[in-house]
Amino acid sequence: MPWWRRAAAKRPRCTCSACTSTACGPPWNTLVLRRTFLAPVEAVDGGWRINLDTEERNLLIRLMGELRALLTGSDDNELLRRLFPVAYPDDDEKEEEYQRLMREELVASRMAAIDSVTRTVDPANAKALLDESDTIAVMQSVNAIRLVLGSMLGITDDDSADAADEADTPEHHLYDFLSWLLEWTVRSLSPN
Repeated sequence: MPWWRRAAAKRPRCTCSACTSTACGPPWNTLVLRRTFLAPVEAVDGGWRINLDTEERNLLIRLMGELRALLTGSDDNELLRRLFPVAYPDDDEKEEEYQRLMREELVASRMAAIDSVTRTVDPANAKALLDESDTIAVMQSVNAIRLVLGSMLGITDDDSADAADEADTPEHHLYDFLSWLLEWTVRSLSPN
């Protein structure tokens, strides 16, 4: 008998009863290890950790750059309407005054959050812990991108979001990813 047949014959098969009680498939203990879910954003001792792979981190950085370009562009862009909603719908004069006084401050706040997210999700900082303000910046910035994308896709409420779940376009998948990331960020910030 050749050596490779003897070696194979002496090894227990992963389907033998010694490896698994059901006698089928790989041992149950290795399946459990492979299926452990790791939340994308989690509270840990000393802060918060973002558990995203390099591609997802680079995607978020690219989206932050696109949001920055949108915020520093034209003020009358329709995609920004959800980010800067009308405060006085019945009074144009008050609305103009509000936008004149507050818009610059709101843009500056969003830009600071974008800078924070870009720094914290950089793949070079994958092991770094975030503080609460950085985690809140992630939440606000991901939500801002999600609102802009929702405007592009015509998602305005829960009914249109449910209808969008049936769509199978890359944009809808991105919207779902951002919604999932936002949900886990909010969960990580919520006590228990």
